Amino acid sequence: MKNQFTARLLSMVVLSGPVLLLFLFLGYTGTVKACPLPIGQDLTCLVSDTGATEAPDQEKIPGFRVQVYQGPSRAKAKEIRDLMVQQYSKLGVYMGFRQPDFRVRIGDFRDKAEAQAYLQMLKSEYPTAFVVPDKVLFYPKALEKGVPTLNQDGFED
Repeated sequence: MKNQFTARLLSMVVLSGPVLLLFLFLGYTGTVKACPLPIGQDLTCLVSDTGATEAPDQEKIPGFRVQVYQGPSRAKAKEIRDLMVQQYSKLGVYMGFRQPDFRVRIGDFRDKAEAQAYLQMLKSEYPTAFVVPDKVLFYPKALEKGVPTLNQDGFED
């Protein structure tokens, strides 16, 4: 009697298991963030709380950014990112991850000279900062108004 019950229970589980799993998968209504990435590309879109200010539909062009942090600590990267957002709110601040390090970069500079000017301003606080080539956001309206420039004191005019 016990063996019949066990066999019957086992057959019910085996037969209804796939149906139950199918129901669970089809009934799930969670959200998934699409993030197609070729091998070797930054995993910025997979890092939550990145603080990146870019919209996905904005055009990107070859340019430069100043990298102020690169290391394994996500907490440290978030701390630096938050500080940079407070101090340099007019510039884009980007936090990304590329195995094995988190990176914090600032700016959307079209030419290296402009990035170097901001680098000199940041060197006292971030001595390991350096200019890196990157895909940067293209702001056509900023060209009409004039891109902010630095005066001799290192502040925007």
